[in-house]
Amino acid sequence: MPVAAAPVIPLDDDAYWADPYPIIAELRDHHRTAVTPDGMKAILLWSDAEEIKKRPEFENEGLEYIEKRGFKPGDPLYEWRRYSIGARNGEDHRRLRSLVNRALTPKSVEKVRPVTREHVRALLERHAESGEFDVRKEITAIPFMSVVAFLDIEMDEAANIGKQMAGAGADAFGPNVTQEIRDRANDTFAALMSFVGELVESRRSNPRDDLLTRLIEAEEDGHRLSHDELIVLFTNIFGGAIETTASMMTSTFLQFARHPDQLELLRHDPERLKRGAVEEVLRYRPAFYASGNKANTAAEAGGLQFEAGEPLSIIIGGPNRDPARYSDPNRFDITRDPTVWSFTFSMGPHFCLGQALARAELQETAAIIARHTRDLELTAEPRWLPRVMVNHVDQCPIRYRYEP
Repeated sequence: MPVAAAPVIPLDDDAYWADPYPIIAELRDHHRTAVTPDGMKAILLWSDAEEIKKRPEFENEGLEYIEKRGFKPGDPLYEWRRYSIGARNGEDHRRLRSLVNRALTPKSVEKVRPVTREHVRALLERHAESGEFDVRKEITAIPFMSVVAFLDIEMDEAANIGKQMAGAGADAFGPNVTQEIRDRANDTFAALMSFVGELVESRRSNPRDDLLTRLIEAEEDGHRLSHDELIVLFTNIFGGAIETTASMMTSTFLQFARHPDQLELLRHDPERLKRGAVEEVLRYRPAFYASGNKANTAAEAGGLQFEAGEPLSIIIGGPNRDPARYSDPNRFDITRDPTVWSFTFSMGPHFCLGQALARAELQETAAIIARHTRDLELTAEPRWLPRVMVNHVDQCPIRYRYEP
């Protein structure tokens, strides 16, 4: 299909962000692909998204992704992106990923489970008398405290930077970046990299049995992480584990308030069903709205021709609700096969580095909601915020009866 004739995804329309799925379904089912308002080709089918993520002719966008959003060399966010694993491709990416995998193991994330359980239960217990609170406002502290425990950072080391980070980073990667967003993001990343730089020097002088020390000591074929790579990778894990996880924790409360039959199912066997419950929350409304990619050579995919260097966008809600992959995809169903993963954490070489950490936190959140709430409901309708990179609502006020 010629790009000029392709339908446009209405990213400029607030109504689209409130409920994008009917529009995505219409475009996916009748046109296969679409374009963004600025003319970028957009992928909507599961099969096309999977092909692009696995073929070597396509890769993640690098510095050009934030250059298009107004960032320039010397900006703290630009310099952070320069060394970010998400902006690296090919052998450079493989080297970084291998070194990180030696330090960040699936077993190591298990330590966040009891921390998350305790903090979610404490949040529900704290508001037990009134039986009401706004999840959106209160939940961010939980993934922050969980990742601080996971990374073995002292709370007094992390407290100040945690306040500054709240909501200040992800919007810089969204579709509508203003100067205010750029300034806030640059301030945040400057402070965050300074904080992590101090941690690195501290661990070099006094090694501990923690992730940062393991990253410092990680080695493969004589290679170690450079000082800048080390700071940016640890920042990736620390910063990336808070805002997106808080968004998905909020969605967990939201979806169970809207689907009480599914919460009742989970209550019958939370340990067995919490994995499937979380996979369904992740599929139903993913944390990110899109994945930025580019062709590194002239190529064809999704029935479209791409020039070398041409960017493209995978609209994650498209593959996540593709009926070719999921039966009745608009139904929220926690009994779906949890091994049939969604596109939420991407796939291929850039499969999300922190997905095991996020899944562990979300599974324990879901289980605690099932065990300690009854009659969970919304007291006002949340609104999904428009033109953001991380999907989140303006509020999520709930009412419940606490079950000790």
